[in-house]
Amino acid sequence: MRIIPILLAILMLPGVTASAQADLPIDPATVTIRLDRSACYGSCPDYSVTIEGDGRVVFVSTDRPVDPVSQVHRQFSRSDGVLLGGHHEIRIPPEEVAALAARFVAADFGALDDEYVARITDSPTYVLTFTHAGTTKRVVDYVGREVGMPAIVSELERAVDETAHTAMWVSGNAMSVDWLRVGGFDFASAQAGEILLQGAVRDADEDFLLGMVDAGVDLARRASLGRERPVLGKALLEAALHNGQPRLFEHLRSMGWLDRLGADRAATAFAERAGGCNPAMPAALAAAGVAIDAPAAEGYGYGSDGDTALLALTTSWLCRDETARVETARQLLALGADPNHRNAAGESAIFSVENPELLALLYANGADPTVIDHNGDSAVFSSWTDAIVLQHLQAGAPLHGHYYDGRGLREQMQHRPMPLSEAWLDAHGL
Repeated sequence: MRIIPILLAILMLPGVTASAQADLPIDPATVTIRLDRSACYGSCPDYSVTIEGDGRVVFVSTDRPVDPVSQVHRQFSRSDGVLLGGHHEIRIPPEEVAALAARFVAADFGALDDEYVARITDSPTYVLTFTHAGTTKRVVDYVGREVGMPAIVSELERAVDETAHTAMWVSGNAMSVDWLRVGGFDFASAQAGEILLQGAVRDADEDFLLGMVDAGVDLARRASLGRERPVLGKALLEAALHNGQPRLFEHLRSMGWLDRLGADRAATAFAERAGGCNPAMPAALAAAGVAIDAPAAEGYGYGSDGDTALLALTTSWLCRDETARVETARQLLALGADPNHRNAAGESAIFSVENPELLALLYANGADPTVIDHNGDSAVFSSWTDAIVLQHLQAGAPLHGHYYDGRGLREQMQHRPMPLSEAWLDAHGL
């Protein structure tokens, strides 16, 4: 999918005042800043963006790969990781470019090493290039923080993206809708439906998805993506439940899409990813008459079959924010979620927890510490973290079972020190 190139002089947002720039040793006429982000094993955004001193921004997702590894990944990847790909140009206030250039100067960018390359495979390559007053400095970042790259490089990479508004094309936000509208894009087209669905699958900004819906995308159309070719409205509602987007969920519900999807399917979709770990989701579902404690669909692929949203919250990678993880659990429990529901593996919500606050919350709300899973193991053997194991022991979890490597708790302590738990065992003669 490619969007017709559009030269759009918009986004003249408030920037740093001219007086604030007066003392900066920056000549805008000599400034060019470029960021390249490459493909990876997966769907990493693959693009370049160049910012000129006069405010011209050029975004391209069709440039040649930045390195041989990127070329291989691009050749075999299904996606370039960019929602609105192609060649796009906008203009931003020159004062914002000067402010960005000043950050490069303040960071002494020219004194950095030319490369920070870790001996790791399948990751994206980032390349920052800064030209000022006839001098060009290029820094290659390949998982650079692993080999001593200063944090300022990553900060500058993010600053380039923010200044150039690349999220408008890469992931989708409210500005994307305005950009498409000014360019005369047909929101009733099949292409609009594909953009909307791709944005939903990639967890695009909620404002982008709402904006596309309000702009007139035909939600009754069947998508061309996937074997089942889902109806867009149903697929979008499931994505809202997966990603934790309560405003989109409520908007689609008001349009009748919850009735068409069905409350049962909505409940399982919510359970599959715990509503995106958004604490606002449980109440939104409950208010709409959707069960918040139903198990996920069998064979979904996350955790074990039969996981409820409360159980899914124990999945380490599922929540980006630990505070949100705990607060979502708190809301679920307040709405009646059962901390002792057992999934197909015989595990309850206390298994595999690695957040002490979450585990304490579960025990405070009646979680049974004596549960034994279908392998004959208690929750003690679902963690190697000393503080977590200690909590289980203090709550009364039995020393029944072993770790997946066959070791008992005392045996495991010889390989993974657990001084707190070991002291507790000693004090209780175990």
